[in-house]
Amino acid sequence: MRIILVLLAIVSITGIMGCATFGPQYASARKDIVPLSKEKGRIVIYRPSGFYGGGMRPDIHLNGNKVGISRPGTIFYVDVNPGKYQVSIPTVLYPGEQTVDITISENETAYIKNYMGGSAIGGRTNIEVVKTEQAITEIDELEFMIEPHCCPK
Repeated sequence: MRIILVLLAIVSITGIMGCATFGPQYASARKDIVPLSKEKGRIVIYRPSGFYGGGMRPDIHLNGNKVGISRPGTIFYVDVNPGKYQVSIPTVLYPGEQTVDITISENETAYIKNYMGGSAIGGRTNIEVVKTEQAITEIDELEFMIEPHCCPK
């Protein structure tokens, strides 16, 4: 019986760790990221680690299509055609979702920051478009998500 419990613990920890590991820190991965095509735009989505909502991992949608999962301490990007986009993340513990609208031009990179804030009864999803200068100061230590769809809820 003890061996079975140890094996179950190992399998559980391996599963959790496998889900938690996406890739290198963004600062070191940056040199290997495919350059942005001049005809496309890039939406970079990131979530710094924070005090609230560490276990909350809502889906991230772009014009209604899932493009990734919001996980603390991670970053990923989506290349898109120029145009108008809505980035949405369901709120955690509250009905509805948080959204931001953004227009992307050719050869433009936009940064979307999402994070969990505190409230009286739990985490509150927050999302905002941030300036390049701010994003650059916040993203180097984040883990680059090679598979942003990893580990569904």
